[in-house]
Amino acid sequence: MRWYIVYRHGRNPINQSPDNDLPDKMAVARLRAQNAEAACQQAAEVMLAGNQYLSAEPAEDVDAKESALNLTARA
Repeated sequence: MRWYIVYRHGRNPINQSPDNDLPDKMAVARLRAQNAEAACQQAAEVMLAGNQYLSAEPAEDVDAKESALNLTARA
């Protein structure tokens, strides 16, 4: 099993409001699963509005991208 980051896509005033400057794609869970589909199923308790859906990416890929961004950050 691998670690996955689960994302909720789509803005909604109830849980991901554009009025609060929340992004269209927002991380909502980090969990272990067999694959991305299983990770989304495990995160099913995340509140979704009709226009929202979940996706998942392997955490090591996300962590590597984040580390690269941190290395190039400028003040």
